[in-house]
Amino acid sequence: MDYNTTNLLFQNIVQTVLDNKLLAALIWIAFMYFILRRVAKSDYDLILKKKWTRDK
Repeated sequence: MDYNTTNLLFQNIVQTVLDNKLLAALIWIAFMYFILRRVAKSDYDLILKKKWTRDK
């Protein structure tokens, strides 16, 4: 099989990230911030539900 297109795409992505490290770092931090907030909110809601049902 020939994976030239996929290989070229990933090479371009890696090269862009290496050329713009500051921008890539900011995007990564923003991405992780939103993901971690979503996980923390769902975890917090789960803890509240367990606490609420345990008291009844």
